Amino acid sequence: MGRKRRIEITVETDRVTIIRSDRNVLRGWCQRCGEQVSMLTVDQAASVACLTPRTINSLVEAERLHFTQTPEGSLLVCLNSVTAVTSGK
Repeated sequence: MGRKRRIEITVETDRVTIIRSDRNVLRGWCQRCGEQVSMLTVDQAASVACLTPRTINSLVEAERLHFTQTPEGSLLVCLNSVTAVTSGK
C-alpha cells in the first residue's frame, strides 16, 4: 500500500511603507499628538494606508485620525495617526 505524503507551505508577508520627504509632504503641528508631524493630503493618506479617500474621510469624521484644515479649506491628516490606525494600535 502507498504512503501518503503531506506537504505544508507557510507564507509570511510584511508590508513596508516608504515615505520620501519631498515638497509634497508638509510638516505641521498636530494638536492631538502635541508635536510637529508630517501632514498628508487625503489622497496621500489613502495611498499610505492602502485605503480609499472616502474611508480616510470617514475615519476623520469618526475622529480616529488627527487632522487640520488649511485656511483654503483643504484637509491635512497626521501621518502618525494614519500609521497608528493601519497598524491596529
